[in-house]
Amino acid sequence: MNKINFYLTGLTSKYIFINLIIVSIFIIFLNLIDISRIIVSEDKNIYDYIILSFFKLPSTLNEILPFVSIIAISFLIRNLINNNELIALRNVGYSIFDIFVPIGFTVFLISLIFLIFLNPISANFENRYQEIIKQKDDGIYSIKISNNQMWIKNKIDQKISNFINIENIDLKDMKLSNIKILQINPESSYLIRAKNGIFDENILSLKDVQFYDLDDEIINNIDSYNLDINFNKQNILNSITNYKFIPFYDYISHTNTLKKFNLYSSEISLFYVSEILKPIFITILIFVVIGITGKFKRNENFFKVLFISILIGFVIFFTKEIITKITISFNINIFISYLFILLIPFLYGLYHIIKIENE
Repeated sequence: MNKINFYLTGLTSKYIFINLIIVSIFIIFLNLIDISRIIVSEDKNIYDYIILSFFKLPSTLNEILPFVSIIAISFLIRNLINNNELIALRNVGYSIFDIFVPIGFTVFLISLIFLIFLNPISANFENRYQEIIKQKDDGIYSIKISNNQMWIKNKIDQKISNFINIENIDLKDMKLSNIKILQINPESSYLIRAKNGIFDENILSLKDVQFYDLDDEIINNIDSYNLDINFNKQNILNSITNYKFIPFYDYISHTNTLKKFNLYSSEISLFYVSEILKPIFITILIFVVIGITGKFKRNENFFKVLFISILIGFVIFFTKEIITKITISFNINIFISYLFILLIPFLYGLYHIIKIENE
């Protein structure tokens, strides 16, 4: 029995990695086309586009892993049926569930490897990709939220640059506290500390300010100071869009930071829970695929089997998106929502597997 399990494990790994390689080649060319539409610059060469496509590849592979697994396992079951191996396995006492166990375990293990290794790589590469794509904007301002603090690099003109560190902010009233600013210009550089501040269009109004002249080593205390800036509230809100580019081991700390700055939403936590539980979700998808493909006969059209498998995968993902939207709209507990996301396909797959066993 162990030899059979090892055989199914080896076949599963083989089909998944073959499909990943084929899809990866296809994705690289698609990324090249997409990147060429985003970047229109005379100083870019084919090497730059290939590098950008390479940076984009890990995150894309991470996203398409469920569908690659569906296609791979459909091919695997078709191979077992065409070689009469599925019938042979059933004759030696293997149930459909027994066949699923080594296949499902392999899929879970590969998905777990993707989470542990590819997730951090894709997060790092995606950030580098975004930095290159938004290179012109980053020359004006960049906003980062990490380690319970907000960091803003703000370039006013060719001479003056401000590096702003904020510990607390109320985005509703745009009020700040515990502010540190490093201002660099050709004439002199300053370290500015303020207890309170408020954003007002393109001005940051500071109160209880302490100026430290880094060149002359002089400290001045003033009641108020207006600092010119060229970003606004919407720019700060847009900064949370990078939540998908955070490695899984930083999910909790990043969520706490977003809560501190009132930038948290249930959509972000649901995404993080989905990423952490993706190995289980993909394994359940494969459970459904085996339940569907296991009932087909040797002489049946394989493309029909493949089409039905992919269609079921799309329906499950569509159902997942619906549950996600309902969760966000009605502020439902994210763990209850994801329990339904896992339970619905599992029950559907269980129905088909029981049906096959009864037949």
